[in-house]
Amino acid sequence: MRPDDARLDMSFRRVLADFSLDVTLLLPGRGVTAIFGPSGSGKTSLLRSIAGLERAGAGRLVVNGEVWQDDAKGIFRPVYQRPLGFVFQEASLFSHLDVRGNLDYGLRRVPMSQRRVSLDQAIELLGIERLLQRQPGTLSGGERQRVA
Repeated sequence: MRPDDARLDMSFRRVLADFSLDVTLLLPGRGVTAIFGPSGSGKTSLLRSIAGLERAGAGRLVVNGEVWQDDAKGIFRPVYQRPLGFVFQEASLFSHLDVRGNLDYGLRRVPMSQRRVSLDQAIELLGIERLLQRQPGTLSGGERQRVA
């Protein structure tokens, strides 16, 4: 696929606690797209849905011709099968993985040729050796930030 052909095509409706988020997007695969709006308008929910961290609700998400979610057909591509990065505004970790599992997950997404330090070096540098077997829910805010 050529970069000019790349795109994100999304249409969904998601009912949240106090409002409905209706989204219809057709975004180019290159350049910069900004998503902005007031607090609580659904920006984070939209991005988490694209990443696969939350189900988008009733709808469809197609990226570069690949269907990542289609509720009518029962398709949902899990987060670990979506080749994209996401920078969280909070220190989010996968709750079903311990600290080492979260670190391993992140490391697997970086090609060997781009790795600057080993996992053991990063663990030592961050001073998180004693946290490796712990679940994210047992970490303090500062510990979560270091792991994330």
